[in-house]
Amino acid sequence: MSHGFVRTPFEVKLLILYILAQVCQPVNRTVLTELVLCDEGVDYFQFSEALASLEETGHVQSEQGLYSITPKGKANGAICESELAYSVRQLCDRNVAAMNAQLRRAKMVRADVLPRTEADGFTVRMALDDDAGNVMTLEMMAPGRSQANAMKRSFEGHAEQIYNAVLDALLAEYQDG
Repeated sequence: MSHGFVRTPFEVKLLILYILAQVCQPVNRTVLTELVLCDEGVDYFQFSEALASLEETGHVQSEQGLYSITPKGKANGAICESELAYSVRQLCDRNVAAMNAQLRRAKMVRADVLPRTEADGFTVRMALDDDAGNVMTLEMMAPGRSQANAMKRSFEGHAEQIYNAVLDALLAEYQDG
């Protein structure tokens, strides 16, 4: 027996609409599932049925595997969102805020491994943006794919620290000679 607050198919649909109205960009099914299953009353099969129903009625759309709320879904969800338990909405707000932070960061930190055409090895192209645009773009050569992938992962995980280290090095006063 579930102990959650979301029990009916209608409430599951409201929960999906509530979450999709708050995410900062379309999300894949895995992310949406994680956010919706925050309430113990919802199981995966209820979620799947509700999501399919919302797509059929035009409240939710899926493009290239990414789900987003439609204007119809946003309007109808806003009207009924108070039907969701306050504690469920609070939990969703916290979870969606954390997910939005992850999604925004993922858009601002980019790294690619590209084979070099003029020589052996790979180019690792790394970029860090903020709300105003590009802050830093860095390209480095790596002799092998494993080293290039390690550089890519490191940048993706620590872009801000790497940016600060580069900035510190560039602004340091060096002695000539």
